[in-house]
Amino acid sequence: MDPSVIVATANAAAERLAGRTPRAFTWGPLERGTCTMFAGARWTLFPGGTATFDGTVAGEPGRTWVIWHVDLLDAHGTVLGSLATEHPVEGDWRRFVTTPGGARHHRFRARANFDAGLWDDLAALRMHWSC
Repeated sequence: MDPSVIVATANAAAERLAGRTPRAFTWGPLERGTCTMFAGARWTLFPGGTATFDGTVAGEPGRTWVIWHVDLLDAHGTVLGSLATEHPVEGDWRRFVTTPGGARHHRFRARANFDAGLWDDLAALRMHWSC
C-alpha cells in the first residue's frame, strides 16, 4: 500500500439509528499537512446494500482527496468486504475522489453499494484515504 495512504477507523461502532434502519459511521477530524477532513464526516449504510458519504474537506489548490477504499468489518475487525462506488475512477470500483480546489470548506459526497448479505455481521468501517 502506498505509504501516503492513511487508515482511519470510525470513531465509534455503528450507530444504530433504529431497528433495521440505516447505520451511521462518523470520522474526524482527519488531517495531513494542509489537508483536512472536518469532524462529522459520515458514511451511512442502508440494509438494502447502499451507502452514502457526506463530509467536508479542505486542501490547498492542486490537492485531491482520495478515499482509496472503505472496508466493512465485523465485531472482531475481520474484513467482510468493501464499499463499491457507483462511479468508478480509472476502473477502480473502490475509489472515491474529490478536488477541493483550495476551498476552505468543500462538500465531499459519494454513493456506494455493498453486499446486503453482510448487514447482520457489519460492526465497523475502516477508511483508507490520502490527500
